[in-house]
Amino acid sequence: MRAALRLIAAAALLAAAVPARAAWDDYEIIQWQSRNAPAYAALKRLGVSAAMVMADRDGTGAPVQRQFAPMQAVGLSWYVENIATDFYASYHRWSPPREVNWRFVEAQQRLRQNPDDQTIFRRDPSFADPVWQQRIRDRLIATVHEQSPYRPLYYSLGDETGIADLTAFFDFDLSPASLEGMREWLRQGYGSLAALNAEWGTDFSRWQDVRPETTRQAMRRADDNFAAWADFKAWMDLAFARALRMGTDAVHSADPTALAAIEGVQIPGWGGYDYSLLVDAVDVMELDDPPLAHSLNPHLIMLNTSFGGEPRQIHAIWRNLLAGSRGIILWDGEDATVRDDATVGTRGEAYAATFAEIRGGIGRLLIAGEPQFDAVAILHSPASFRTQWMLEQKPNGDAWMTRTAETELGANAARDAMWAYERAITHLGLQPVYVTSARDLRSRGFKALILPHAIALSPDDARAIREFAEAGGTAIADVQPGVFDAHSRRLPQPLLDAGMLRLIAPGELTGASLGVTPRVRLEAPNGDVTSHTWRHGKDMIIGVQRDFAADAADETVVLTLPQLAEVYDIRKRQALGRVASVTLTLDAVAPALLSVTP
Repeated sequence: MRAALRLIAAAALLAAAVPARAAWDDYEIIQWQSRNAPAYAALKRLGVSAAMVMADRDGTGAPVQRQFAPMQAVGLSWYVENIATDFYASYHRWSPPREVNWRFVEAQQRLRQNPDDQTIFRRDPSFADPVWQQRIRDRLIATVHEQSPYRPLYYSLGDETGIADLTAFFDFDLSPASLEGMREWLRQGYGSLAALNAEWGTDFSRWQDVRPETTRQAMRRADDNFAAWADFKAWMDLAFARALRMGTDAVHSADPTALAAIEGVQIPGWGGYDYSLLVDAVDVMELDDPPLAHSLNPHLIMLNTSFGGEPRQIHAIWRNLLAGSRGIILWDGEDATVRDDATVGTRGEAYAATFAEIRGGIGRLLIAGEPQFDAVAILHSPASFRTQWMLEQKPNGDAWMTRTAETELGANAARDAMWAYERAITHLGLQPVYVTSARDLRSRGFKALILPHAIALSPDDARAIREFAEAGGTAIADVQPGVFDAHSRRLPQPLLDAGMLRLIAPGELTGASLGVTPRVRLEAPNGDVTSHTWRHGKDMIIGVQRDFAADAADETVVLTLPQLAEVYDIRKRQALGRVASVTLTLDAVAPALLSVTP
């Protein structure tokens, strides 16, 4: 027990030693909808720590000082919302009485009427437009200068940002400035025009003539060489990430301790959602599924949104906290958490116990810990996602012109395989690490590499995988990897020999096939339990939670520790003695949290 209390005290001291906003030291619970002063006071008593202030971009909105006055009066912090949504989310932004995505729908309609009109593919505004770039820099700097004395939680560049409408597929951005930037990027990557022509199957004589293929053109190719299309898609992901980084740098230039954010972050896919680029573009992201982002950048501050107090939603709050989330945003358009008269509603009553626990020290404890990962790597391959999308959609011809953001949330074999392997590995009691390159696998201590539907690989990655396997590492795939190169050009033969791979479907994985032993062995009769571990010096924190199942009976699970240790149940505040194994009873919602001292 003394060890667990010492950990909590250490977390508090660590947080106190860091200047405000230089670190995110506790779990933040943020109210989105504006409320009156009595309601804010009641929300604070419930555990809410901050609220939202809408940026006044054009001088017609409510002054921010008037917005945050009732928050300030009751001791709540706040963040500044949607400072540059007109730039970062210009095809998905609130503009009543029209639909939020009306500009994107209009562009799709124009394209269907005239599929050969490539001027439709000029994003307005272009991320490469220098006038807009300066306008956004100036606005962000001015906003931070105005707000920095009050130390907001963060500054939101935009909500539900994207190249087009969220993750909707489109051939943005063929504007002159974007093409000029793409050509310079291609010149750096290929080194020569001859090399680009050889890869694309083109015959450009001057760099200024280089122009990518549209989706319609690429789908009409008979040689499965989609490089001139895929390179453009990769460029737009980079252009989006660079634009976000520009905004983040502007915020930092005005206040080095300030944090820049985007919200409404979508699943990996189109619209700029290449997580290998996105996780380093901002300081804070509000998103649905933390594991990928947290693995690629453990320093990224991740938030989630809660839409209700039902058991499934409470389960998600705990699940995301264990996966690295540092807070939630409460979306409550019905005022069901706290009513206008400051009484607690049914949703607030459902939240109360969870908020009290997390804000009572557990959130701070986990945030101060060092998350532990196992020697299993999963390759995150945006190139394979792009290639697979083309293979799946090409038979449908021009039907892609009607695809929406919701449509793109559907199946893609590369993305689905990535998630399936992650789920299988975590249910073996392991925490995998996502990697964006296969290089340095052995030096980083990995024993197994998962290649989920990795049909598109670079020669460098193929070489690194070959060396990894030859040195004794286990390379596992669901299909033959590397049948395309990283530019989505089909190869005469795969980059990897089948003999160096083990073809194992996600559902057939075992600890033995991975060659990795969990640091804590977990015995769960239903196979529906995952675990997380954190380090605090010599001490270890273990979090164990079941998958959610409505009305499920309690389940007994057994944890076997690597050695005899002093164990303390953090949530029950109960010493379990010096033991080598622990038997726990888990309900369908909340986790068990244990402090383990060797």
